[in-house]
Amino acid sequence: MTVLTCLSDSLASLIAQHRLRPLFQPIVDTRQGRVLGHEALIRGPAGHPLEYPTALFGEAKLTGLLSELDLACREAAIQAYCRQQMDGYLFINVNPNVLLDKQHPRGCTQRLIRELGIPAERIVIELSEQYPIQDPEGLKAAVDRYRELGFLIAIDDLGAGYSGLKLWSEVRPDYVKIDRYFIQHIHQDPIKREFVQSIITLARGMQSRVIAEGIESREELQQLHSMGIHYCQGYYLGRPDARPLHRPDNTDALHGHRTLSRHKETVAMLARPGVTVDIGEKIHDVFDTLLADSRLLSLPVLDQDVPVGILRREKIMELFSGSYGRALYANKDVRHAMETRPVVVDWQTALEQASSMITDDDDASALQHFIVTRQGRYYGLASVRGLLRNITEQRLLHARYANPLTLLPGNVPIYREIDEALQQQRDFHVAYFDLNHFKPYNDVYGYAQGDKVIQWVARLLQEIIVGAGQFLGHVGGDDFVAVFGADCDWRRLCDTIIRRFHQELPGFYTAEDRRRRGIIAHSRRGEQQFYPLLGIAIGVVHPDPQRCQCHHDVAALASEAKHLAKQQPRSHCLLSPKRTPFLPRENTIFGRDRITNHNK
Repeated sequence: MTVLTCLSDSLASLIAQHRLRPLFQPIVDTRQGRVLGHEALIRGPAGHPLEYPTALFGEAKLTGLLSELDLACREAAIQAYCRQQMDGYLFINVNPNVLLDKQHPRGCTQRLIRELGIPAERIVIELSEQYPIQDPEGLKAAVDRYRELGFLIAIDDLGAGYSGLKLWSEVRPDYVKIDRYFIQHIHQDPIKREFVQSIITLARGMQSRVIAEGIESREELQQLHSMGIHYCQGYYLGRPDARPLHRPDNTDALHGHRTLSRHKETVAMLARPGVTVDIGEKIHDVFDTLLADSRLLSLPVLDQDVPVGILRREKIMELFSGSYGRALYANKDVRHAMETRPVVVDWQTALEQASSMITDDDDASALQHFIVTRQGRYYGLASVRGLLRNITEQRLLHARYANPLTLLPGNVPIYREIDEALQQQRDFHVAYFDLNHFKPYNDVYGYAQGDKVIQWVARLLQEIIVGAGQFLGHVGGDDFVAVFGADCDWRRLCDTIIRRFHQELPGFYTAEDRRRRGIIAHSRRGEQQFYPLLGIAIGVVHPDPQRCQCHHDVAALASEAKHLAKQQPRSHCLLSPKRTPFLPRENTIFGRDRITNHNK
């Protein structure tokens, strides 16, 4: 009997005798400091020739047992998940082409979890993009069947293989796992950072949640956290083990991450490694370096990795252009030619703040580059032009989606803010603000005066909400939305808004209307009717990030809370007890019951 036959029999016997061993590697929510779930990794018996996945699945491919091995792996993982009473999600790896195999049994996974009493929504089917997919339409149909049954879908190894963005756009997964290649040393590689940043942006638009794989160091974890990725997996957070992890490893490091502010665009995204110079290097060596590469314009000078100056190309060229320049400076070290007060900016500095630092410095305003540091050590070189270009793009984007009456962020930024909070599993509240009796006020005082009221309300909300560091958006008309972080006392802010609203409101009425505390206007039936002074209704919701999939779900909750608040006789702030969606997502958007501020 040949070795191959022995291995074949061995694989068949491993499957038949249920000898496959599932190991579980945790996927950690670094913001919340909790285990989101585990990925099941299958091994053969210890010491067996087929112990490790490469040999195990390679043999299955050679012997035509991929489908049988796939089902056996799922069964072993799910049974162990149930037996150990594990919490959170269970991520199961599936070869996409197995799902396309017409001989592959249907419904086995559903029957198994039903027998074990495991909800389908706790199982995540991971499709690796390392395999070439012959039938994309067939795969999409297979994935849709799983989704209809309640299973969640993930794409594994994004960026590692064949299908990539095409698979992502067709499958629309709940989770996207970035291949470990792009995570390793990401804190030192700006190209990898740009790739990951693009994935984050795409994920927001496709309503997928991003998981970073292969994290092996604190620096990688910190870099990912600064970019807004909080679902993380890797040896630094927990190794594969037969026993699931109930609390993340390195909890002290995670605690530090949770105290960081939420992700904003910083100068870290602009930093490039650049060519650096040691403080002891000779000027003639720098001159030779500049001659060899005409693209080099600025060279940071480092003393044990700490920036102490910067060399400008024009300065060095000027020194060597004179008759005696080379003789005077060639053998001197670079401290005789460098600028000793370069612009140095910490990597987590916001782009707008960095721009102010540069433009406020008369000596630095004409510079082409500035130095970026991390914890005082050199991180990279950034272009002033790149900084200004990114700020311009941000402002154009803001202007494009801003409400024209108040210049506050409109629907698209509001949705993005909420989707980001859901993706990052943040604890947050959303408040929906609406004015009571605004239509009759518009009818009596005119649309121009109505616009002044809306602008006043916008300034009031901006002063109190944005002044507290929270997000405020303008849906349209007299509807506004705020997103409050976990550490914000939203109740106090809302009470302050109601109090200030009624203190300043009388100035928008005539003396007669103030005296009788209301106006006479035509009702919708055309009859004369008395309407009280304007009031403000605030509906507040506390969405469950595990159950709310996107901003549509949150909008449904907030819209109902707002309507309940409007039923109160006076201005009122109401916290809804509901935390999960109650209407189909496609029928719920902020402000659906109004188009402009003039039809209410």
